[in-house]
Amino acid sequence: MTTRLSVQPDFGHKIVPVQRNANLKRKAWMAVFAGSAVFWIAAALMIWRIWG
Repeated sequence: MTTRLSVQPDFGHKIVPVQRNANLKRKAWMAVFAGSAVFWIAAALMIWRIWG
């Protein structure tokens, strides 16, 4: 069984400009900090239950 692959000659050579939202970076950092806070609060509550 043979496989034939056909690739267009201009495939992969186009540059697509990326438009990013100005608030995307801020929202990403807020999500990181919120996730970290939730993790540490859960860890503190588990330790409090074990030792309490």
